[in-house]
Amino acid sequence: MFLRSWATVNLNNLTENLNKLHSFTKKGIFSVVKADAYGHDSGIVSRALQDLEFVEKLCVATPTEGKELRDTGITKDILVLGGLLEGEDELFLRYNLIPVISTYESLYLAKQKGIRKIHLKFDTGMSRLGFFPENLEKLKKVLDSFYVEGVMSHFPSADTDAEFTNRQIEIFRYIVQELGSPRHIHIQNSAGITFTCDFCTDVRIGLSMYGEKPTSSFPVELKGVMSIYAKIISVKDVRKGSRVSYCGTFQADRDMKVAVVSFGYADGLPRLLSNRGQLLLDGKRARIIGSITMDMTMIDVSDIIRVKVGDEVVIVGESNSEKNTFTEIAKLSKTIPYEIMCGISKRVVRIPIRG
Repeated sequence: MFLRSWATVNLNNLTENLNKLHSFTKKGIFSVVKADAYGHDSGIVSRALQDLEFVEKLCVATPTEGKELRDTGITKDILVLGGLLEGEDELFLRYNLIPVISTYESLYLAKQKGIRKIHLKFDTGMSRLGFFPENLEKLKKVLDSFYVEGVMSHFPSADTDAEFTNRQIEIFRYIVQELGSPRHIHIQNSAGITFTCDFCTDVRIGLSMYGEKPTSSFPVELKGVMSIYAKIISVKDVRKGSRVSYCGTFQADRDMKVAVVSFGYADGLPRLLSNRGQLLLDGKRARIIGSITMDMTMIDVSDIIRVKVGDEVVIVGESNSEKNTFTEIAKLSKTIPYEIMCGISKRVVRIPIRG
């Protein structure tokens, strides 16, 4: 099958990253596969994790995401981080999904609908989801009919604020002690695994599992899991002074050779990379010139010999000794690598590989 753009998902790199993270943390891993596994394809990723014993659970955002995994044959425990809403109980019961409960409304709904296995979420400082620690006594009085399998919270600033994060750990320690230490105790995310949390049993791993470091000093060496490629669909000579792409934001300062790559912002290449980003071709960097368009991007290939229609360009990944990472693209785009990963569109076909 001929593809204009595609992404490879390297399953060996995925499992190698997880093995390293497991060795570093010495804890069970909750693998975060929400948002289509951060754009990597949740089915492909989850099937690769199905038989890893130290992967305790797969984490999704909504019960619909959980249903999709069950429909692809996933049998491992699935934790729904976004909780339970009215009308969703049938999905939880039918597909054996575990809700994270963070409000009294969802707790009473779970009780009414016969959902018994839950994880409780506490707000230790993020002010997003979770029960407040000061409500523990009230909460404990209504938990009799539940199997509280886990208790959790979340680090919002583990990559930027160590003092705040350590304060969260102590608040969480108090919560766990009051609840009698459930089977699963988890607050650490990728950035948070460098913090000491000796009473926690598991870590929730997302970004690092996919090969991107949450901080430059992250102690675990990782390999990129997704590489993205696209074909050149046109090569032309452009005279000095010619305008390139919409609004003429680039004007050729010399006679140039310009290649058109079949990949644009509809495929997930941020428009903010216009006139500043680079793609890789034949082991060399080719600068993006002009505005990135919906389906195409123009690059300067004047100094690269033998460029022709059909050549492969690397959007993310390696080309000889050159490398483009999601983190580097995110920095240029003034955002975070999560957003770039999640933004790679469905028309970029994901292809699982090993090796």
